[in-house]
This record gives sequence, C-alpha cells and structure tokens, in this order.
Amino acid sequence: MSKVSGKLWKRENIDQIKARIRTELAPMPTAQERFPFLLDQIAKAEEQEPDRLLYILTALHTHIREGGLSDTQVKELFNLAEALLTLQNIKPKVSDLAFLLGELHILQAQLHMNEGEPLLACIEQQLVEQFCGAEPPGGKAFQYVSLARMSLRMGEASVAMEYIDRALTIGLDPNLQTSASIMKLRALRLSHQCEAADELSARLLRMEATDPRWVREIQWEELCRKALTLGSIDSLMEQMNPRRDFYHASYILESFFWVRAVANLQWIDHLPKLKSLAQKKNLSFKTSSVYHRSAMYMERAYDKEIPLAHRLLLVKKIVQSVYSLPDIDKILLVLLALVRWLIRSQCRDLGRIVYTEYANLSQRLCKGPDALGIAPDLTTKVWR
Repeated sequence: MSKVSGKLWKRENIDQIKARIRTELAPMPTAQERFPFLLDQIAKAEEQEPDRLLYILTALHTHIREGGLSDTQVKELFNLAEALLTLQNIKPKVSDLAFLLGELHILQAQLHMNEGEPLLACIEQQLVEQFCGAEPPGGKAFQYVSLARMSLRMGEASVAMEYIDRALTIGLDPNLQTSASIMKLRALRLSHQCEAADELSARLLRMEATDPRWVREIQWEELCRKALTLGSIDSLMEQMNPRRDFYHASYILESFFWVRAVANLQWIDHLPKLKSLAQKKNLSFKTSSVYHRSAMYMERAYDKEIPLAHRLLLVKKIVQSVYSLPDIDKILLVLLALVRWLIRSQCRDLGRIVYTEYANLSQRLCKGPDALGIAPDLTTKVWR
C-alpha cells in the first residue's frame, strides 16, 4: 500500500479507499472474518492516515451491526478516529471533508441506540447536522429515519411517524424505505392505529420487489396486531415451530416473552429450553445478546427448585439491562413478563411498581395503560 500524505485527504481519494475496502471485505461475509483483517490493517496503516481512518470506521460499523469488539476496543477506535480527524483540522460545514465528521457521529449515535441510550443518540445526530450542514451523510431522509428510530425508542410514536413521513416524502433507497415503513407499522400498532397499519401492511406486501426478509417482518407485525386486537397470542404461537418461516432467533426470543406476558401459561412449554435452542447451528443469538440473556434469566426465574431470593436476583439482572434494549416493543414485553412473574411469585408490591412502569410507557405510546393489548386484566386489578 502506497503512502498517502495528509494533503491528499480529498473527497475523491476517500471514495477510492472506501471502494477498495469494500472489495477487500467482499470475500469475508461475517464479522469474525472481518475483524482480524480490519484490526491488522489499522495497526499497519500508521503512515497512511486516510486508509487508517476508513478501516476504523468500517470496523466500528461492523461492530454496531454484528457485535464482536470489546468496550475497550470500541472506545479506543473512536478516540483514534477523532484524533486523526482533529489532526486534519477539518472545518465543520465548510470543509469538503466535513462529511467524515458526520459519519463518525452517526456511528456514535447508532452505538448509543444499541446501548439503549436514545437521548444521547439524538445529541450525536444533532452534531451530525452541526458538522455537515444541509447535506449530512446519507442525506436528509436518512437523518429523519434515524430521528424516527430514536423517537420511537423513547415512546413517542406520533413523532416517529412524522419523521418517517418526512423521509418518505424526500425519498429513500428501496431497502431503507421498506425498513422505515416497517418502523411506521410498529409505531401504528403500539399507538393502537390498527386500521392504518393494516392498510400500510397490505400496500407493502403488494410491492413485488420487497425482500423476503422484509415480507416476514411485515407478516410478524400482522401477528402482533392480531394479539393486540384479540387479546390472544394463539395465532402468533401457532407460527412458532421449525416448519414455519418465523423460526429464527429474533422471533423465538420475542415469542418467549409473549408467552410469559399473557395472563395464562398455556403456551409455556411450546418452545424448547433456551439452552437447547442455543445448540442448534441454524440459530444464532449473538446479535440479540441482551435480549437472549434476559430470556435466560427469566427462564431460570421460573425454576421453583431455585430459592425465591436467588430468583429475585435474576430478576434484578433483567431490570438492570431491560432499558439497554434498542426497541420499545421489546422493553414492553420484558416489563410485562416481569409483572406476570412477580404476581405468580407472590411479589405483589414489586409487581405493582413494575406494572406502573409498563402502564406509564404505554400511556406515552397509545394514551392508554396497555400498549401490547394483552393485559386488560391488570388495568382493573386491585393490588391490595
């Protein structure tokens, strides 16, 4: 690799290096394959600062999507990227390279979202605009989609939908457009606007170019809406077997909490034990590590051979991590599953407090106490 001096930090050079890195990574589809290569290139490229920066940004992007780096490694990479950009004395908004500052802060925003810190993510997103002006990386529409995701995570469904509509008006590439539309579907469901969600869902399914993975997610949202409108998870759980399309790690984990969030336990034995599922080669829970860990704790909490005091300590671990989940619907499910466990374990005072948290979050989303629609019994429960 030839030495690239600071004076060649120009837009065309950056684009060329990005294209080269994409070519280098093409034969490496997984994070486990990419990280040794990327970290090695970062260490080697001390004299080629543009290359080094872009390898760092690529490593951070890979980690945010798939995980794989330690907290220390992530912090060191961010610090190194900031130092490289500072050395170039890039001027916000006016510099041709100001977009690099924006890209770094977009990654920091995405990392905050992955760690359940949406307000910090919003601050980083605002910094993107301050550094890049009217043309942030990915365009204004991408900026709106990011703000929509953060708003929904904070329980502001109407604000999220407003940002999504702005983004769709400007125009998005097909994949991001479908992703944003599914986010709107979720916001409509959680705000109890099921008729509008049904219309949007039908419109999305009529699009011939829709990726099968997105089709599956649209259909899953339909099942969740049916649980909301009927107050029953029967239709959802009937789809959860190895012969159906939804037998993927993310849907299995969500189903695990749906089962424990309803008033009865008729579906409790429908899914295999999580330890058994983790041994299946076609199921990977790595990208949902916090959700998976919470499910493992919850499963153990139902083991009556473990003393109640020890099981309460497991519940404490779930509470400590629940708000680090990036999706508001998952937080609601975990909270409601916790309420049910506490009631079943005769911990009524704590159950009442956790239910209040669920109801307050629901109130922000749907102006009512039960955003998921499966806890009408709790809305009239006498806790004394």
